[in-house]
Amino acid sequence: MPKTFIFPLIRREDYDAFRHDVGPNLADSYDEWAKLLASEIAEARLQRKNVVLAPVNFEDFTRYCRANGRKPDPQSLLDFAINTKPVGEA
Repeated sequence: MPKTFIFPLIRREDYDAFRHDVGPNLADSYDEWAKLLASEIAEARLQRKNVVLAPVNFEDFTRYCRANGRKPDPQSLLDFAINTKPVGEA
């Protein structure tokens, strides 16, 4: 059974807020981030891995962090994406 990779899918209008809170690990702009995401998805597919996109909302993410005593960092973002309802295979 192929391994499944869940990627957080950030809306353009939320990107600057995520970048501010999550930190410099995110690309400088939404367009750069979208290109990196597309590249990561393509690489995962080449390795025959299932790819699932999980839409993330900034306000829901900050609530998740507060409720769980988490800092808004890349690992928290990934954990939040995994715990949200993914839309399906990308």
